Amino acid sequence: MIQLSTDKYISKDSLIEFFEPKNIKKYENRYDVLHHAIKNSDYVVTAWEDDKLIGLLRSSGDYTFTQYVNNFLIHDDYVSRGIASKVLDLYLQEAEDVDDIYIISGRKVTKSFTINWFHHKGFEQITSLDDFHVFRRCRQ
Repeated sequence: MIQLSTDKYISKDSLIEFFEPKNIKKYENRYDVLHHAIKNSDYVVTAWEDDKLIGLLRSSGDYTFTQYVNNFLIHDDYVSRGIASKVLDLYLQEAEDVDDIYIISGRKVTKSFTINWFHHKGFEQITSLDDFHVFRRCRQ
């Protein structure tokens, strides 16, 4: 069964197991720094199957006016199972008092389904450049 959490504590081993297959160059051999960054993020939502980290969203900002989503990732084996929706929905509940939430995304977001999904979740695409897209959600 999938469990969601807003606890910022994630073991380094779980973090490495989750991030290594993603091949994100800036995190290679810097998992201690990433671990510290996650603990210092304003909001963190994770998804777990048993003890396995399968989803992560974290953001930083000023808690009131703006939050920037730094990571929003789902383990490849769990994509298209509704986990991203659950993670984002819990995050939006947690950050409901924030005026503007920005997600800067690249890589697999070029798929029109993903762009439409962000729109469905209340985000507007405000710009795109090459493989990067910027989405914003304004508090109603």
